[in-house]
Amino acid sequence: MRVPFVPAHVDTVPSRVVRSANGRNVGIYEYGDPNGSPVFALHGTPACGAGFDWTDTPARERRLRVIAPDRPGVGDSDPVVMASVADYAAELTALADALGIDRFAVIGYSGGAPYALAVASALGARVSLVEIVAGAGEIGAWATLKDLARSDRQLTWLSVHAPLAARFTMRVAEIGARLSPKTALKSTATEMNESDRAVLFALGPPRAALALFTQAMTHGTRGVVTDYALISRPWHVALDAITAPVHCWHGTADTLVPLSHTTALMERLPDATLTTWPGEGHLGLITHVADVLDDVAAHAI
Repeated sequence: MRVPFVPAHVDTVPSRVVRSANGRNVGIYEYGDPNGSPVFALHGTPACGAGFDWTDTPARERRLRVIAPDRPGVGDSDPVVMASVADYAAELTALADALGIDRFAVIGYSGGAPYALAVASALGARVSLVEIVAGAGEIGAWATLKDLARSDRQLTWLSVHAPLAARFTMRVAEIGARLSPKTALKSTATEMNESDRAVLFALGPPRAALALFTQAMTHGTRGVVTDYALISRPWHVALDAITAPVHCWHGTADTLVPLSHTTALMERLPDATLTTWPGEGHLGLITHVADVLDDVAAHAI
């Protein structure tokens, strides 16, 4: 199995806060070439933009500027009341405008996939390419709650039906990850296949590997819980309105989000291709980051 270059980690991954065009603070993490072609990388759940540091060197080599924003209420981003996933398009538009970015590619990983699709649907020609990697499907449309791994299934249900309990559960998990990161990482690995475990334990010290999780709750757990709830409700995203090409990538042995979520999504997209990674799991993006970024670079503007 190919293991990508992983930069030296620190306990806290640095970010910066941008004032978006609609007046909100948005925490962002930047990787690759600062002057390169822009691509927004949308994180999974529960996570934040700190989870893409392994894109830095391959993005720099391809002259790509990877911008990974924290979603509303997550990490350093201001909370925003959103009725559905579709509302996120306005938030990313405001961020792109504040950064002076007119046209860009977007990568939606896992729980970030619904938001990437929402952006592509709403922004039309501003989006040059959509990369959906291990994308979570729309619960109640072409996916079900029982498809998910046990912990995500439980947290999703709590986030919708008992948000206070979900916030307490996330807080306990965050404290555990900070106090005993090695134990927390081992617990995370129990729901993964062998391929994912190998990638996970190659990411560096446990505390640093868990930064994408712990930093998501820098200002509390409400944003992460809201994120879980939003992606489990109707997205209200017009998939047939997406004009940019969509490239889907998924490991065939993904134990967290099954391949069936992506194959069902493919049936609903007007212009999409699928690449599978045989025997690989949810962390296939890390192993195959060069392939995904090659595809982005081929469509760079």
